[in-house]
Amino acid sequence: MGSISVGPELAALRNDTTDAARGRTELALAAARAGLPNSMDMWDGYPAARARLLMASQEASANLIVLSGDSHNAWAFELDGDGKPAGVEFAGHSVSSPGNERTFRGADPAALARAFLSANPQLKWTDTSRRGYLTLELTPQRATGEWVFMDTVRQPSLDISGRHRMSVVNGTNRFAA
Repeated sequence: MGSISVGPELAALRNDTTDAARGRTELALAAARAGLPNSMDMWDGYPAARARLLMASQEASANLIVLSGDSHNAWAFELDGDGKPAGVEFAGHSVSSPGNERTFRGADPAALARAFLSANPQLKWTDTSRRGYLTLELTPQRATGEWVFMDTVRQPSLDISGRHRMSVVNGTNRFAA
C-alpha cells in the first residue's frame, strides 16, 4: 500500500544488470519524473481508492495495519493521508523468489536500501536482498512485525541468518523509535 518511487540514486546502482532490467529502471525513472506511479499493478495505480481507505482509517481513529507481500522484498511503511498518520504497513518478502537484488544485480544491498529510502519518504525500512518470511505479533498494546532471513534458499535448511523487528504502539499509527 505504501508508495514506491524509483529515484535517480537507483540508476547509479544498476551497473551490473541485464538489458531488460536496465530498460525497466529507465521506464520507472521516466515515470517518476512525469509524476506517474512505478507500477499500475500496485496501490500506486489506484491513488483515489488508497486515499479513501486512509481517510476512512483516520475518520474512524483506527489502528490501521496493512499486511502485504508479493513484491518479494521486505518493506515497512508509515501510511499518511494528507500528511497525517493513517496506519502502518508490514510487507513480507519471499522465501525463495528473488526480489530487487535480481534487478540491481551487483549493487551493494545497503546502498540499494538507502536509495529506496531516500526516494520514498513513507518507507521507514527495507531489505531487498535477503529471502525469508514475516511474522506478526498482535497485543492490546502494540503490533510487532519480525522479518526473518533464511541463511540460504539454495538447499533445504532451517538456519536463520538474521532478523529485523519493528513495532507500532496502539493509537500512534507510527513505528516506535
